[in-house]
Amino acid sequence: MRFVFGLMGSRGDVQPALAVALELRRRGHEVTVGVAPNLVPLAARLGLDPHAVGPDSGALLASPLVREEMRSVNPRTRIRAVRAVSAHGWDDFRADLVALAGERGSADVVVAGLLGQEVGSALAERIGAGFAALHYFPVRANRSVKVVPGPEAVQQRAWDVGMRMRWELTREAENAQRAALGLAPARTRLQTRLRERGAVEVQAYDPLLVPGLPQEWGIQSPFAGFLALAEADRLRLGETGVSDDLGDWLAAGYPPVYVGFGSMPVADPARLVADVAAATADLGLRALVSSGWNSFEVAVPDHVRLVGAVDHAAVLPRCVAAVHHGGAGTTAAVLRAGVPSVVGWYSADQPVWGRLLGDLGVGTSVRASRLDRDRLREALRAVLMPDVRERAAEVAPLLVTPEVAVARAADALERAC
Repeated sequence: MRFVFGLMGSRGDVQPALAVALELRRRGHEVTVGVAPNLVPLAARLGLDPHAVGPDSGALLASPLVREEMRSVNPRTRIRAVRAVSAHGWDDFRADLVALAGERGSADVVVAGLLGQEVGSALAERIGAGFAALHYFPVRANRSVKVVPGPEAVQQRAWDVGMRMRWELTREAENAQRAALGLAPARTRLQTRLRERGAVEVQAYDPLLVPGLPQEWGIQSPFAGFLALAEADRLRLGETGVSDDLGDWLAAGYPPVYVGFGSMPVADPARLVADVAAATADLGLRALVSSGWNSFEVAVPDHVRLVGAVDHAAVLPRCVAAVHHGGAGTTAAVLRAGVPSVVGWYSADQPVWGRLLGDLGVGTSVRASRLDRDRLREALRAVLMPDVRERAAEVAPLLVTPEVAVARAADALERAC
């Protein structure tokens, strides 16, 4: 079978899908991979012969559209920004993906993530291929996952409003892509059309966090678990283990609090580092701060260590807690490490993960813009209570292992033709 992956977004959006692409190739399938231009080197180091598709995700995250307009206090400005981001780069993505996939009959399955799935689905429709989406959090209305506080009736209303807003924000742009592909305009939401077509929507997160949801959604939305690269593939990236210098620092004192916000743009890195330093000092703790895609060129006291990217699998088990943005990949790594979380969320799925970790008894959450010294100190104090730390340690071995999760996802994609 020939699989064509069209992957938009940051590394957190792309890397889990690459783990599945590698597994499909190991099974003998032909796999063509397209990723954001800034992530082509990452996929190339994994040996996937990638192609650039769509916009540069790093440039988007660093743009005024994301850093300023999406955070505007003016609702109209914020809505315009969300609309623009929702369909950002779709023209280029569609053109690049058409070139990758070829004509009718040239691909068996088109695979996309949540970002750009409207384009990937339309392309699959045009060329007569199956379509599969990889979802890193629940995006379809359901009765099992709370998105706001309140009773079930409130939840259903919230889900309905959210899905209607997504359709309103993307309908015009999606139909423009469909027209460019020679397809009739869509009249209903994508989720409805995917169900009607029998498309596969792989749920790439652990069912432990969403009890009841696998049974509610059934076989068309198979649950795989959190996806991660195999250790051999991480070795190819040179991102395994801990340097001698960092290892010595970790061993020299009490396990630190890990702080990292991945690809999320931190508005004021100096203030964040100062707040982390002060909050951990208040509690007599050390802090390991990972810069991610940000620049943290600031002076720090002796109990704080600044680093670049780290191997979560090697570092997090040596920490006492983790402060992070609540992306699915980081959430999975922290859960697997058996340590509690403080989620400082920005947008999208992050507040949902913060809420789910709280429901599971392994963390707490707060909007990132409100995460100052006092709130961070109190959040850390809460998650370092013995019952929360014990619960985090209990949950870790209950998760689907990365190897099983990737195999389940690959199995589901093989059925998507």
